[in-house]
Amino acid sequence: MIAILLLVAAASGQSPAELAAAEAHYEALARREPTADHWQRLGIARYMQNKYEAAIEPLGQAVRLNPKLWSADLFLGISLYRTNRFPQALQSLKRAATLAPIGDRGRDDVDYWLGAAYIAAKQPLPGLMALERLLARNPNHRDALQLAAVTYADASSALWNGVAERHFETAPGYEIHGNALEAEGNFPGALEAYRQSRTLGPGRPGPGAAIGRLLLREGKAEEALATLRNEPTAEAAYYRGLALLQLDRGAEAAPFLEKAAASSPTDPEPAIALAQVYLALGDKPKAEAAARRALALAPDSPAARELLDSALLR
Repeated sequence: MIAILLLVAAASGQSPAELAAAEAHYEALARREPTADHWQRLGIARYMQNKYEAAIEPLGQAVRLNPKLWSADLFLGISLYRTNRFPQALQSLKRAATLAPIGDRGRDDVDYWLGAAYIAAKQPLPGLMALERLLARNPNHRDALQLAAVTYADASSALWNGVAERHFETAPGYEIHGNALEAEGNFPGALEAYRQSRTLGPGRPGPGAAIGRLLLREGKAEEALATLRNEPTAEAAYYRGLALLQLDRGAEAAPFLEKAAASSPTDPEPAIALAQVYLALGDKPKAEAAARRALALAPDSPAARELLDSALLR
């Protein structure tokens, strides 16, 4: 990711003619050697010229070829956001947020655009959580401060705090307290609150998945797997599949992503991840089925469309 950020930083000082020449160079390179890195570089060259619509296709190709290339998902999500495709932008940015290391220099961009996409998709609370994670690391991020201030004017976090104060010593109270701590960027405190919630209410479906999600964000895939092992929910199955993907165990990830996809009537993300896994495993019929399922939930999803096209190339 550092190399890509350096590429973007260098490109920002180039003239329009130099950027156009870079685009032509990377387009020829991607056609000749269609690797994920070459497609990503072509997409970024177009992105730096504000050609957001044209950047979507090569960035999508990069993600299809390498589902772990979160930097491509980041720029794909921003390009989709810039073209007012907020649900599709949210899909890409959620994948980037799951895979991007906490300490990476690109993490601020991931959390800012994830927050913006959630807010644009009329989901202000998770949007504010993403912005607050960013501000906990970088309190002087001007754009995040401005967006958070505007959003808080319409959607306060007082509801979470009020419930937690009235019912703190309960499983729901600790879970809501964990949500608030996570939004503040206090991940150790959030983990402890979620664990307290799970201890007080072992049958609650939320805390276990939340613990696994936070461990996964920290790159602790093995620990996340151990936490999620006995969690029966579709959300937990999804994060378990992502953890296995981080460990390069795609064949083992498939059954969990199958469960998550079958139990997610509105969210296309599990089906998209499943299609990527099956393509990587060389099982194109199953990849096709998963991609069609994703398209049924998100007909305008470029990722799902590209995955289906790839699966049909036999």
